[in-house]
Order: sequence, then C-alpha cells, then structure tokens
Amino acid sequence: MLARASAFGLLAAAALADSSGAHSGAFYFLLAVVPVLVVGGLMAVGDLVEAREIESKIVLAAQAFLSLLTLALVLVIVGSSAGPLLEVSLPLLGVSALGVCLGLFAVQVLLGMVARVLAAVRRPVGLYVRAGEKFATAEHTGL
Repeated sequence: MLARASAFGLLAAAALADSSGAHSGAFYFLLAVVPVLVVGGLMAVGDLVEAREIESKIVLAAQAFLSLLTLALVLVIVGSSAGPLLEVSLPLLGVSALGVCLGLFAVQVLLGMVARVLAAVRRPVGLYVRAGEKFATAEHTGL
C-alpha cells in the first residue's frame, strides 16, 4: 500500500514538474519511480501467494498485473524522453502513458476497496451465547 502511494506521488510529481517546465526534474522523478514500482509489484505477488480466499486472490492478481503494466508504461515514458540533459518536454507518447499510469493507480485503489468490502462480507459474525460460554459464530447457534 505504501509503495503504491509513494509511486503515485512520484508520478504526480513528475507530471507537475514536466508541466511547470522542470523537465530534468520530471525525468529524475520518473527514474525514481521505477524501483518503487518493482517493490510494489513484488509485494503484490507476495500477498497473492499468501492469500487464502478466492476473492482476495482475484483482486490481488489484478493488482499485481496492473503493477506490472504500470512498470512497463513507466519504462516506455523513460525510454521516450530525451533525457535529463536536454530541457525538452515529454513527447506525446510519454504524456499519454503517464496519464494511463495515473488511471491505473485509480483502478488499483478501487480494487483495494472492493477487496476490503469482500473481506468484511465474508467475515463471520461473532456472538456470545451466554456469559462465560465459548465464543460461537452465527452458524453454530443456528442464526
């Protein structure tokens, strides 16, 4: 979660730096986001391996795929730019890929919210039958 938030912040900073005319700063922000995206993708794959419920596995697989796609798009942006020495703005391909990356982060946030809602729905409702007795779920008490 923190890796995705910091990657989003770095991409937003790159977009702001490029639009304000600091093109070499935007290039360095884009270079800084690459290892953050790699770490975030590896964390997403690790969460996918540890997941037990099928709903969370689906959501985590989608998030891992979107992280990989975002990393590929950032590499396209870095590859299409002129570099830090030339004060040239990002080409149209880089600007479009940057917009798509920011949109992919929005989709990942929505997937994270869906995962939290699904986890809350599947959580069993706990009931205490009587004071001093064992903890029972709704299935055990016939509710």
